[in-house]
Amino acid sequence: MTRTLFRHAFMITAKLKLKMISTLITAIAFGSLISLPGYASDSSMSLTATVLASPCTFDSDVSKLTVDLGDYYADELYEPRKTIAYTTFPLALKDCPQGTTSVVATFNGVNDASNDWIPMFKNTGTAQNVGIALKGSQAPWVGGALKNGDKLTQLVKADHTVSWPMEVQIGTYTGNATPGTVHASVTVSFTYQ
Repeated sequence: MTRTLFRHAFMITAKLKLKMISTLITAIAFGSLISLPGYASDSSMSLTATVLASPCTFDSDVSKLTVDLGDYYADELYEPRKTIAYTTFPLALKDCPQGTTSVVATFNGVNDASNDWIPMFKNTGTAQNVGIALKGSQAPWVGGALKNGDKLTQLVKADHTVSWPMEVQIGTYTGNATPGTVHASVTVSFTYQ
């Protein structure tokens, strides 16, 4: 898992005014006072800073990074637009610092381009005509399944934890699944706010 820090740049512009109202020089050689005219100059300077929300710690005791969907017969995915192997699993962070109020999880993987039913991540295993559908537990499968680049945001709880209840299943858009392995890799990046 990678951690992405939230960055917010801001600019403060200040005017620095240097004025010399007058300079008095006593001329010892002439024994008189000489007044020189004042000089003024306006200068602008730009100050920038980066404010970073502190990261939380990935909770490997709670989170499940490898999800085994089990063994199934190919004929269970013979019909088009069918899913099997519904499984839930959590992603969790802990020890979120006081200033971190929410965390955005960004999901990246290779989309199954041959599918226009529900978004699925491409199967890189040996089974044909199948993909992996992934979503947050509150979203519907149709219109809510995740694809490459999708984000889910959760608020940090009072106990300084944040979690994403996730759901996953094997699916087929075309039907006619062939026997073999099913595998998809999805990377989750966390942005702290």
